[in-house]
Amino acid sequence: MIKDFYHRIPRRIKIFIIFALIVLAVYFSVYFLTPTVKNTPSEFLEARQESSLIAKNIIFISNRTSDNLNRIAALDQERKYGEALDLVTEEIKQNRQARDEAIKLAGQLEIMAKNISAILPASAGQMALQAVSSETALISRLITYNDYLVQLLEILQQKFSGFSKNTNGKIAELLAKINGEAKAINELDNSFNQLMGEFDKK
Repeated sequence: MIKDFYHRIPRRIKIFIIFALIVLAVYFSVYFLTPTVKNTPSEFLEARQESSLIAKNIIFISNRTSDNLNRIAALDQERKYGEALDLVTEEIKQNRQARDEAIKLAGQLEIMAKNISAILPASAGQMALQAVSSETALISRLITYNDYLVQLLEILQQKFSGFSKNTNGKIAELLAKINGEAKAINELDNSFNQLMGEFDKK
């Protein structure tokens, strides 16, 4: 009966069905066997490069600050308050530079975030979103880091200028908090770089 039904189908319909089946076969072969073409907006790539450079500068400033804080502590022990005060003053300037870098980084991350929706494949876009989120968290930790650093530098200024004496407990507390934030900043930047490495493989 099926055979009779097949013979009753007009030849033009048979040709169309065969053609349609061939087209579908080719479509599914291309869709499932060929990797999805990757598309990443140039704006995203440029902002990513800038973000990476700015973050490296932020990490450099953070590490330099850590070294200077150790030097300040050593000068404090040696009662070289004049030299220690000079370093504190220098660190106040560096802190402004770090804040400016954070503003620049935020601007580049905004550009990256705006272009994520245009990234293909979607899995690469998801990876990019995670990376941007990680670097955004870095900015949040950097703000907290700077707040603690400002408090510490103000206390040190008062101490070395002779306006305050009983500050060691507060100094130790702030140093611990600053070191904790610095560690988090480094970890978040490493996470950003790792995620971007995975992004490149997508």
